[in-house]
Amino acid sequence: MSQPFPTIVGHRGARGEAPENTLAGFQVAVAAGAGEIELDVRLSADGHLIVLHDSDLKRTTGQKGHARHFTLAQLNLMDARVNTPGWHSTVGVPSLREVVALCGPAMRFQFEVKGAHRAILHQLAHQLTHMIDQDGLRERVVITSSHTGFLRMVATMAPHLERGYVSEYRYQQPTRRAAALGCRWLMPHHSLVSPRLMRSARRRGLKVSTWTVNDLNEAERLARLGVDGIITDFPTSFLAHFRGKDQRQVAAPAAQAELDPSLRDP
Repeated sequence: MSQPFPTIVGHRGARGEAPENTLAGFQVAVAAGAGEIELDVRLSADGHLIVLHDSDLKRTTGQKGHARHFTLAQLNLMDARVNTPGWHSTVGVPSLREVVALCGPAMRFQFEVKGAHRAILHQLAHQLTHMIDQDGLRERVVITSSHTGFLRMVATMAPHLERGYVSEYRYQQPTRRAAALGCRWLMPHHSLVSPRLMRSARRRGLKVSTWTVNDLNEAERLARLGVDGIITDFPTSFLAHFRGKDQRQVAAPAAQAELDPSLRDP
């Protein structure tokens, strides 16, 4: 039986609860019971797939320079909790394989890739698709990006892998562009999600996972519209909310039947 609410997707692990895109943050999402995680993929200087949102290291580690100029070993030794005040221990920039191993065999992922020079994107697409196939992740991963050229690269290299178009603005005609790119998924900003967008997405055979939703009232609106996934910085509280709501809805008919014998099964 499928769950009665959208998949709650941990954004960069659990960005509002722990240092983003770190093993500590992914562990928080796993402990919360998240079944899916969104993260950002880049390349290190020595060609490893790493998990980091910005190309520049300053915001999360305090280190000057771009991630592509540092090796994986150097990135592992950095302290990536600079923008998470009060976090109790040092956490480095992890490799993608470390994250996948930590999260276990049941976890699904959205691997997002930002724009970069074409040569870097080509190398990243090659390594990412190779890793997904080599490690048997095909059924557990959607490769997402707002960079249409990158999504086309992935389609050419690995047409069997699911892709998702990330959209922030209405003028980008999100459902039309996603379908034209041959994507199975649309990842729109939550402000774009409306009954009209959902009808258009379903008509084009698209699944919808929306970002970044940190308000429960907005999450409820999106759930009523029928989105498939809600990406949030707070997976622990969002999962507790929706699971608690589901339990209350299940319990209500039983309680009513106790009060009114005519509602009981014969």
